Amino acid sequence: MSNLLARSAAAVSIWVAGGLSGSAQAPEVFATTPVVQPSALPAPAADGDRAVEIAELRARLDDIESSNDKRTKAEADKKAPDALKPTVKWTGQLQADFYAFDQDEANRARFGDIENGEAFRRARFGIFGDYGPAEYRIEMDFALGGRPSFLDVWTGLNDVPYLGRVRVGHFFEPFSLERYTPNRFTTFMERSLSDQTFAPARNMGVMANDTYLEERGTWAVGFFRSDSDVFGDDVGDDFENAATGRVTYLPWCECEGTQYAHLGIGYSLRGTNDDQVRFRAQPEARIGAANPNVPFFVDTGNIPASSFQLVGLEAALVNGPLSLVSEYFLTPVNAIDGDDLLFHGWYAEAGYFLTGEHRPYRRKYGIFDRVMPHREFIRDSKDKRVECGPGAWQLAARISGLDLDDGPVRGGKIVDTTLGLNWYLNPYLRVTANWVHAFVDDAPGDGGESDADVFATRVNFDF
Repeated sequence: MSNLLARSAAAVSIWVAGGLSGSAQAPEVFATTPVVQPSALPAPAADGDRAVEIAELRARLDDIESSNDKRTKAEADKKAPDALKPTVKWTGQLQADFYAFDQDEANRARFGDIENGEAFRRARFGIFGDYGPAEYRIEMDFALGGRPSFLDVWTGLNDVPYLGRVRVGHFFEPFSLERYTPNRFTTFMERSLSDQTFAPARNMGVMANDTYLEERGTWAVGFFRSDSDVFGDDVGDDFENAATGRVTYLPWCECEGTQYAHLGIGYSLRGTNDDQVRFRAQPEARIGAANPNVPFFVDTGNIPASSFQLVGLEAALVNGPLSLVSEYFLTPVNAIDGDDLLFHGWYAEAGYFLTGEHRPYRRKYGIFDRVMPHREFIRDSKDKRVECGPGAWQLAARISGLDLDDGPVRGGKIVDTTLGLNWYLNPYLRVTANWVHAFVDDAPGDGGESDADVFATRVNFDF
């Protein structure tokens, strides 16, 4: 083969140099491409050299993998002690309120001149976490007078056979959809007349709760000492015990929780403190948390009684941006002198998100959850650019009534109408404006009618 290539190369050279035989013209050069002799090509690597290269590459990969394994093990060893400790997470809430009042002459004569003002309604800070199935929460409020006050201060255990979750400490009794829903997720600045009058708040006790039918429903039952102070303290032989329970169910739930119907019932059997009980309400307005700066428009005074009951009926419908909520409260009182008494109250509210959001639902407890705006007002995108959106805008209206007249007790009657506007700048920052018109149909004691208007705004941030 090499001889053939050599002869071909020589023939080409002769043709280029001399041209065709007998031609008078100078020779033309058509190509000058050199012909490479096979002996000039590099020889392929020997099998032994290739094996050495492969071995070196494998050694390098082994070194890299070994280094990564050592780094991973070091990180795991560093985190191992932390895995044996309870987790710690932070929570907080700040609410700044601004109020203005307008009273008619009868209302001012009966309750005095209500001064305008501003105050921190809530200023809270706390921690919570878990260790396996055990969990805890310690949250304090600094807006109350004196030393910081206990809010949710409890410990609990999850996955308890037959009981689900068991909690011991200071926390909300399981009663009322509006009361059991955290205030940061309620529609209006203050809860309704009936809720603030009848629904129990946080008390010392023990409670078990769980879900059923694949979280279509919830149940909760607890036993409490309901006359403890804001620090959970109670000393004495004469105290008020309470047994409280609540059951909820979702008869309709579609579209991943954007459409659902909620039904619930709550019941509480309660003793009285020193054989007395009292029911009263402010006109869905409260300046600060330390003192009742807004007078009580209805008030039964102290009623001699050995016990009383609370019955609450709940209904809610959420269909996309539209939400409808209503509750009815019935309170029979076992009076010591004379016939037993019966008081009642109710409210109905409607809300609509102009920007298309909905009220989320927390199935674990049968309550409303945090609103998530589709487009936040201001946020940083992944590429560090500032993006602006409308946030979430909600219009809301509520009417609530309370009747504390029965037999010889003339606590009064009141109806409140509230219009509200909520602007959720993001899931954690919210601005609220409320207008409340309070109509006292039968003032406590001497009766009489009067009106008052409340104009209020709130800035709320929580995490």
